Amino acid sequence: MTEVLHLQSRAYPLHYSSPDLTQGSVLVPGHGELRPVAGRMGSLAYNHDAVIEIDLTDMAVSGISLPGIEIAGCHARILSGGSVLVVYALRHEQDLRRLSLSELDALDARVNDALREADAPILSAMLNASVGSGLVRGLRLRPDRELAGDESPTDRRSVRYNCHFVTQDPPWATDPRVPELILGPACRVLLPFTYAWDVDPRVPMGELLTMTEPTDIAVAQQSLLAGALLAGREILVDLAGTHPDRADVHAFRHFLDGIWAGFYHLDSYRIESAQDHRATYLAAREVIGLDGTQDRADKLLSYVSNSMLASAMQRTEELDNRLNRVASALAVFTVVAFALDSAVFLLGEDGPLWGRLTAVLGVMAAGAAGLYVTVHPRARERRSRRRAAEPGS
Repeated sequence: MTEVLHLQSRAYPLHYSSPDLTQGSVLVPGHGELRPVAGRMGSLAYNHDAVIEIDLTDMAVSGISLPGIEIAGCHARILSGGSVLVVYALRHEQDLRRLSLSELDALDARVNDALREADAPILSAMLNASVGSGLVRGLRLRPDRELAGDESPTDRRSVRYNCHFVTQDPPWATDPRVPELILGPACRVLLPFTYAWDVDPRVPMGELLTMTEPTDIAVAQQSLLAGALLAGREILVDLAGTHPDRADVHAFRHFLDGIWAGFYHLDSYRIESAQDHRATYLAAREVIGLDGTQDRADKLLSYVSNSMLASAMQRTEELDNRLNRVASALAVFTVVAFALDSAVFLLGEDGPLWGRLTAVLGVMAAGAAGLYVTVHPRARERRSRRRAAEPGS
């Protein structure tokens, strides 16, 4: 189990204020205790960005069992840019160097599916505890999701991940569909989101995290955009359905503000990172199509914003119409009351009873008819059509 170290770096798009390390430990009910420590991104050359590091190895080993695989480490990194990276270090009983690239890719996909099913309650509980303790502050979720129980506050479909195979003299060749790219030292792109590193797999975990930072920052940005695309699509479904009022304009706007703030915070990596790491980051951006995803997200979210604005204007117009109908109804009541007072005054107390009854009933019938025409929308529509059909109208 020492020839190849298999790393899986998963990016969770979460939107929060910059994390604040104020306590020595965080209790996770049913899973133990977290001991977050302050760290930083080691690949940055300027303005080193703070990171909160959390070792989840004990929780992962005790709660997850994968046949033929040893979990050598599990590490969470809470970035300042609105993303949480969860990195697994795995060792396999079988010799991965003997696998073809397609077999390696299929193995990685199976392992990732198994891990995501197994660790979902652990990571959700960790996030709940981090928010409750104040480690993560100002969390802003997609409008249709909430932080409660064991359900993840992030849409699983928005989570993207990289896989890294760390071994000396990696035997796998780059897939011919991958364009030729300029990369930093020791890195080889095998497939989109799949990398081989010509490094001794026994190096410390901290060095491995710094080594993979360029590609993991790119996948964190891809996850942010994937979350934005999913949220935009859900809003369009609500707007196109029978309950457009469920599309909360202000909540969605705040959610988008968090997405773009996090995305551009991470995007500063391209000018802040060291030269070798920057080359790997730019290559990773190109091979996963990050710029194209950004363009699609920008177009979709612009369309959604326009649709939400039009829907809000429509609801405002409908509210104004209802208020106008209420005001018209009050006016009709006022006219009816005045007409009744006038009829009683004109007939006097000495007038015949049948005359007074006829006047009162006539005024009330006229008032009821006027009120019906004023309030009922179909009656107003028929009245409008009759007016439009009259000659000279």
